[in-house]
Amino acid sequence: MSERPSTTSRASMRSMVFHAPYPMEPNPTAASRLRPARMRQAFEDIGYEVIDVSGTVAQRRAALRSLRRALDGGQRPDFLYSENSTQPNLLATSIRTGVAPLLDYSIMRLARRHRIPVGVFYRDAYWRVPSLRSRGAYRRCSDALQRVDLAGYKHNRVHFFLPSEPMSAMVGLGASDSFSALPPAGDPGHLLPLPPAGQDLRLVYVGGLGGHYDLDSFLIALSTTPSVRLDLVTRPQLWEAARASDERLSSPAITAHHLSSGELTPLYASAHVGVLLVTPTEYRDIAVPVKLFEYLSYGRPVLATRGTEAGRIIEANGAGWVVDDDPRAIGELLARLRGNPEEIAERAEAARRAAAENTWAERARTVARVLAGESR
Repeated sequence: MSERPSTTSRASMRSMVFHAPYPMEPNPTAASRLRPARMRQAFEDIGYEVIDVSGTVAQRRAALRSLRRALDGGQRPDFLYSENSTQPNLLATSIRTGVAPLLDYSIMRLARRHRIPVGVFYRDAYWRVPSLRSRGAYRRCSDALQRVDLAGYKHNRVHFFLPSEPMSAMVGLGASDSFSALPPAGDPGHLLPLPPAGQDLRLVYVGGLGGHYDLDSFLIALSTTPSVRLDLVTRPQLWEAARASDERLSSPAITAHHLSSGELTPLYASAHVGVLLVTPTEYRDIAVPVKLFEYLSYGRPVLATRGTEAGRIIEANGAGWVVDDDPRAIGELLARLRGNPEEIAERAEAARRAAAENTWAERARTVARVLAGESR
């Protein structure tokens, strides 16, 4: 359920500009497309008229012309908020639909010229981590374009919103840059009661497999701990590739699902605990997965790995358990939880409290406060 302004008429609504260098997806399967859709809706929910300049190259060009006319006519949006792409802006949509290297830069430059504050959610910094970067000509070109995007943001004096403040060092932001944390959030109205305690402990994991989604220690623990079952949600191609290289994924304790974000409610309803037991890396030290707050929004406490930003968030809120990246430690914790439904219920209550404080509407209010000093 979304938070909707109940009495605000359209005529009295404040306005903001929402930018993304790609089209919005109505029912996204990837977290990188889920967040922009939720943030755009959240600005409407807290009472803003949203002037949309997202979409394909042609759509953004048309929106830029329309925005220029509106600003020349005296309209003054409170701020411009952008959700950048994991890929460089130039590659955020297929080049078959058009190429416009300076289009997104021009949108922000127009806003700055009219003294409209600009904020950019800087999603990922994979390209700054050597161990996560692929090799070859495409990667070298992509990295160069990422540097161009970053330089353009800095030149336009944007405020950088980051998944976590420690990410600023990885991105290369310094004392002369403006930045703050804006982690993901969850949707209100999704809270579900825990399923009845039974013989099996039911877990749910939503996310990638392989690479920097290394679940090795967790899978070892799962394979050696009886009466623990896992619903695993990932993309079909990731599942097939991972299963071909890891026989543990063929365990009868694991059921794979290939679902969109709007189809997960039944899985959350049958799960006791959400899983984020990935191996700590330099990137996991600063990354905040969208699924962390999705788990919480359904009232599910979370298993997270010590040495990750997700683990620190869970520990700070008491909304789950933080454990070393060690199969024995994870297995012992799973066995303990299997026999202690009261402990799960206690952590689930903390998850509910954390969910109430971390909605997309609250993130939109934070953006408004940072960029325009709004108190709504």
